[in-house]
Amino acid sequence: MNKPVAFISGTCLLASILAWNVGAAAQPSPQPPVEETFPVDPETAPPIESVPIPPVEMPVTPEEPVTPPPPEVVVPAPPSSAAPVAVGVVLGGLDKVAARTAKFEVNLKQQVFYNTLIITAQMCKTRPPEEPPESAAFLEVQERKSDGTIQKIFSGWMFASSPALNALEHPVYDVWVISCKTVPAQTASPAPPNT
Repeated sequence: MNKPVAFISGTCLLASILAWNVGAAAQPSPQPPVEETFPVDPETAPPIESVPIPPVEMPVTPEEPVTPPPPEVVVPAPPSSAAPVAVGVVLGGLDKVAARTAKFEVNLKQQVFYNTLIITAQMCKTRPPEEPPESAAFLEVQERKSDGTIQKIFSGWMFASSPALNALEHPVYDVWVISCKTVPAQTASPAPPNT
C-alpha cells in the first residue's frame, strides 16, 4: 500500500520538475555580456601614458561682506498696574503635637505670638497681578524657653510657592508664608494743565 503512494508522489514530483524545466527553457534569461580578459605580462606590456587633465577654473564672483543681523531688542511691556504695597504677611502655622493648623496675619515690624514662638515680619514682596503669583517674606522667629530666655531659631526669606526651600526647622511647630497682606498702590494723579 505504501508503494503506490510513493509511485504517485514521485510521478507528481517528476512532472513538476519537467514542467519547470520546460517553462524555464521557454523564457530565456538575459545574461550580461562577458568581457574577456587576457593575462598581461608587466615586463612586456607597453607603458601606460598618463594624460594631464587641465584644471577647471570656476568663475570668480566678488564676495559681499556678510553682516550679522542686528541684535533683537526685547522691550518689556509696561506693567498695567503697579505692584501692590505690602503692609504685612499672612502666615500658616502647624502644631505637630496637637495636630492643629492656624492662619494668622503679621504686620510688618510688629511681633506676633504663636504658642511659644515670637514671629516678626521685616519685609514682604509680591508681584504685580499680571505676573505669575509669588510672595516672599523676610521673617525672624524666636522661641520662648521654659526658663524665660528667648532664643532666635530662624531668620531669612520664606517663599509662598516653595515653602520647603527655606523652612523653619523646629520639632513642634511649622510656619510658612501664604501671601502678603497688601493695599493697592497709590497711582500718581496727573498734573493739572498749565493755565
